[in-house]
Amino acid sequence: MSRYWILGCLLVASQGWAKGLSPYLPLQISSEIESQIEKVMALTPGAPLTRPYKAVDVMRRNKLIATRFPELHRSVDAYLARYKDTFSLTHASASVSVSDDGSAALPNQRSIKRDASYQLSASGVAYISPFAYVAAGAVYADGENTLFYNTHVAFGYEYAQIEAGYRDHWFSPMQDSALLTSTNAKPSVSITVSNATPITDWDIRYELFYSKLDDTTGISQQGELFTGKPNLAGLHLSVSPAEAWTIGLSRTVKFAGAKSNLSIGEAFKDLFTPSGEDESPILSPQSLASDQKTAISTKVNLPFAFPVSFYGEVAFEHSPELNDQEANDKALAFGVYFPMVTNNLSLRYEFTRVDELFYQSDFYSAGYTNEGQSLGHWVSDVFLGQEQVQKTSHSLNMNWKFAQDQVIDVTFRAADSDTNSSAQQAYKELNVRYSFATHYGFWGVDLDVGEDRLGEKFKRISAFYRW
Repeated sequence: MSRYWILGCLLVASQGWAKGLSPYLPLQISSEIESQIEKVMALTPGAPLTRPYKAVDVMRRNKLIATRFPELHRSVDAYLARYKDTFSLTHASASVSVSDDGSAALPNQRSIKRDASYQLSASGVAYISPFAYVAAGAVYADGENTLFYNTHVAFGYEYAQIEAGYRDHWFSPMQDSALLTSTNAKPSVSITVSNATPITDWDIRYELFYSKLDDTTGISQQGELFTGKPNLAGLHLSVSPAEAWTIGLSRTVKFAGAKSNLSIGEAFKDLFTPSGEDESPILSPQSLASDQKTAISTKVNLPFAFPVSFYGEVAFEHSPELNDQEANDKALAFGVYFPMVTNNLSLRYEFTRVDELFYQSDFYSAGYTNEGQSLGHWVSDVFLGQEQVQKTSHSLNMNWKFAQDQVIDVTFRAADSDTNSSAQQAYKELNVRYSFATHYGFWGVDLDVGEDRLGEKFKRISAFYRW
């Protein structure tokens, strides 16, 4: 009897993959394998513009590079094998750190502070049937509450996968930033529907979510200030009109949280039919709290003899079709990625510019945040008290596998404004990570040093293990 039960479970897992219901791969949680997966995505056509990636999508793409890049294919294929078991632990990590900076959060790390002296994380997945699975993931850091990520129940099929629980939403082709939604802030519980298998030969993808944020103060509603829990709804659509080119549209609406709330139905109506300009509580005291943002993104993968990927996005606080759009409430970002400078070396550069009012809101005094951390780009968090200045950031990354089992990853970040006072300067950060691969996972050291906007130096060193 036990023999048939095991065979049945294996059949469930394989059918789940075959029909496209798919768990998600790590996002800003397992650097070594994520860098390998990004190479696969850059070397294959019709790449998605959102993350986290579905395991089934990466599996399909990895097969396409087997002949040209066999070593990369084998590495990613070996990792994906852990997602094919009916019940499996898909990630585990532990780190210890020493830091002299206790106030700032780490970019894109779900609001975890630099002074966290240790950090533990783990995730896993269990297939219930060909049309359902349960995923669980959590991070615990010293001085923080347990943060759940990738913890949800999923059901549906390849063209409509529904998830309820904690699930990351990264609406951007950018890697070191995302203008609308990212992993920079504390995760929030959500309901999401998306497709695991692209629709038609045009590779149409969609994602729709609703989430509940944490308590925030200073919500302006009908002439009064309230404390409450705002909501965040998001929509993404993308299509590949040519094999190498993907273009997408993303929308988010942060709404309600106060005494008289915009309903979920009204918010989703705004999501699909943008009203163009957010109401102001000053000009329209009876208007209901709502903060809309729109982004148009694109990515072009050119898998020539020297492969290169170009990508970017432009975002508006209101609907982009308005002719009277203010000049100070937009944002743009672009990047270029060379996944195979050599078989063991990749390079990436990204630039972002955020206008002074893009993350501000007349309704929410905390702006576009969750528990004080930007829901979008980390650059908003390195400026003091939401300085109303135009912000720019640069990010340069090098990933070098200098030995068969050793990798060096170097990231340099800089952020500045168009106007600085005498006491302010550019933010600078250098992160160097050394990883040593074994049959039992990665061991390594991570060094992070830099200067904040006031010239105060910070440093952090960590030792880690990741599987």
